[in-house]
Amino acid sequence: MIGGRIGLTAPRLRRLRPGDVAVSDLSTPVAFSMRAAEAVHLIVPRALLPAAVAPPQPISGRILSHGSAIAVFVSGVVQALADAALRFGANELTSLGSIIPDLLASCLGPADGGKPGGRTGDLGRRLRRHIEDNLHHRDLTTARLARELGVSRSQLFRQFEMTGGVETYIRRRRLRRSLFALCDPRHADRRIGDIAFDMGFADEAHFSRLFRQAFGLSPRAARDQARNREGATLGGILLPFTLGTSFSEWITELRSI
Repeated sequence: MIGGRIGLTAPRLRRLRPGDVAVSDLSTPVAFSMRAAEAVHLIVPRALLPAAVAPPQPISGRILSHGSAIAVFVSGVVQALADAALRFGANELTSLGSIIPDLLASCLGPADGGKPGGRTGDLGRRLRRHIEDNLHHRDLTTARLARELGVSRSQLFRQFEMTGGVETYIRRRRLRRSLFALCDPRHADRRIGDIAFDMGFADEAHFSRLFRQAFGLSPRAARDQARNREGATLGGILLPFTLGTSFSEWITELRSI
């Protein structure tokens, strides 16, 4: 928070002071009351954070007290992102999108009471977290998911019927993660086949066909555009949200990132 007063109820009333950093889980109800205040918000999909930081079960809010080293550092990073937001190109956003979640996870540490892999919490969140943590397994099948999470196949199908089914969701997440890896400068010297293999694809040619069907260009072309800073095409792929999207719709779409 930059200045003024903000009341945060999650689940009890907390008053934020200038310089405080509040960390909230958007899957839990939170009430705000503000008076003459400014705040900067950074929303990160939980799938991009380690399970220890964003476990499947909802977690209560945290406040990093103003003046502490972590609060000063995190608020500085968030403010710098806000200041530069409109200047970033698609390739720069990709690089930052790969780094910022890891940076935040290192700063925040494990969530209080978080138990990754537990059987509590919303089934949809547990399923998505389990899938995200196991995308590299080529045998990540419906049968395996049902067995490891102790649910029926019909429960699985109901959770993903709006996204085209379990296998479609898994394939889309693998392709999306592959796209970000290909555009990440840290992986510039890695073979495309190795990236595909790490994301759970057994055959590079098959991966390339699926990638082109999903994004309209080959894996190599995507990497070349990111390397050459040709952001026009990549911008439409990496940032698929349309103008006029409401805040609630935008939050919901973050699940596909």
